[in-house]
Amino acid sequence: MKKRILQYLVGLFVLSAVALADTRPNLLVLLTDDQRWDTLGVYNEDCPIPTPNLDRLANAGIRFDQGFVTTPICAVSRVCILTGRYASNHGMHYFGVKMEDDVFANSYPIYLREAGYFSGHFGKYGVAYSPGQKAQFDVFEADGNQGPKFRPYKGEQLHDSAWLTAKTRDFLDAVPDGKPFVLQLSYKAPHASSCPAPEDDHLLDEVEFERSPYDTKAAFDQLPEITKFSLMERVYAREFNNFDERNNERNINHYMRQYYEKIVSVERSVGDIMAELEARGLADNTVIIFLSDHGTHFGEKQLAGKWTPYEESLRIPFIVYDPRSGARHGAVSDKMVLNIDVAPTLLDLAGVTVPDIMDGESLVPLLTSHSSLASGEWRSGFAYEHFTSPSRAMRPLPRTDGIRREDFKYVRWFDVEPVVEELFDLRNDPAEMRNLASTPEYASNLVAMRSVYERWRAANPSGYTLKTYEGRSQWGAKTIDWNRFKQAHPKDYEKIAAQVERLGVTWEQAVHDPEVRKTIGKHTGFWY
Repeated sequence: MKKRILQYLVGLFVLSAVALADTRPNLLVLLTDDQRWDTLGVYNEDCPIPTPNLDRLANAGIRFDQGFVTTPICAVSRVCILTGRYASNHGMHYFGVKMEDDVFANSYPIYLREAGYFSGHFGKYGVAYSPGQKAQFDVFEADGNQGPKFRPYKGEQLHDSAWLTAKTRDFLDAVPDGKPFVLQLSYKAPHASSCPAPEDDHLLDEVEFERSPYDTKAAFDQLPEITKFSLMERVYAREFNNFDERNNERNINHYMRQYYEKIVSVERSVGDIMAELEARGLADNTVIIFLSDHGTHFGEKQLAGKWTPYEESLRIPFIVYDPRSGARHGAVSDKMVLNIDVAPTLLDLAGVTVPDIMDGESLVPLLTSHSSLASGEWRSGFAYEHFTSPSRAMRPLPRTDGIRREDFKYVRWFDVEPVVEELFDLRNDPAEMRNLASTPEYASNLVAMRSVYERWRAANPSGYTLKTYEGRSQWGAKTIDWNRFKQAHPKDYEKIAAQVERLGVTWEQAVHDPEVRKTIGKHTGFWY
């Protein structure tokens, strides 16, 4: 007992000393939603909107040109960011479910708050949470799902981006004197569920957007069959062929205009927050990380949305700004960095030991001007995975995983038998237009990449369990117990039964005949 009391008193002394003179950096994470890498001026000189604040952040810090996510879907990627772990290791594969307490216990907000940081999260959290998890933040106003486009604030209705700016000011007012803070702001923009701020709506009405050179039927025809009949193709048909009365044609202007107008509100918010940090004397000791939860297609291969293993979906803007002396400033790095690197980087910056359970790497060695790693060895590849496939969608989402290296990408579409493989030579075919998996001269490359994948997967088993009989069921069951399905989804069962009768097929065919199954899904809106 005496030993425990002594340890407690020593701990109090250490925490008191830290509170009196804590020189550790403040940490600010800015996370956008569905933003691909080439939608900022600093990444793309032909960007249709000016992004001076984010460009300034990049030009004063480090712009990573090879930023990626390990799972290109909102909810899962956000857990990857919080925990620094691959989806297969944190086990979160679905929408609408709570993050398990043991997963949350190993997230960066927990470690940093225990280390004395004042913690906060505002905006789109992206996963369900328990009251106990919410209580682990000092300040938490976030949404387990998409969240509203406009939010109440002191008698007004503020656009999401403006609300995040206002809440940041309130958060900074609440930070105790002498205590460092960690804050994550999760913007809705430019996700499809968001909207332009009123002052930005129609800003780009006169801009004519050109289709991607890879938005062609020829590119679509080269896709695996399972990808052609998917949600990505359906969203493309809906979003990228809107009728434009001005031009009397179907084009991409409406979608592209609003997408960029949404980013304008983020750009303004970031500028206002940077000015607020400056005014409060916090700018010189606040490290800012800016990234997105994944990218999106702009019609490449005649696909839209994320969810794919292709570059448009995996690749994101990734900027780190460390204003302190000794950090790299005005740098551009071609090192491959991942969303799972955020959590270990934040811990390392705070002087907290990065736990072995995290799969990501601390980027601190890349941020330091004197580090040999800035120009030396670093990762040459990573695994990506996508297991989420909700049953109630316009079309199914085929699941996929694989390996992305600097030179080749190996893709597995595993919802079909046999598994469909793709192999791309990224150095000679960065647009991923030619699948080399069946090309004889690349046979050894295919074997080598498949071997890398198999070793990674053996070390990181997915733990994925298909949810066929639960409230938020998933598509892709190999077999179905129809009696159990009827109890779990009586209304959906009735719809399927009507189609079985209409088509004159057996229940066995309804599962094992792909064309029958597809037809039933089309007519019921439920993919099983």
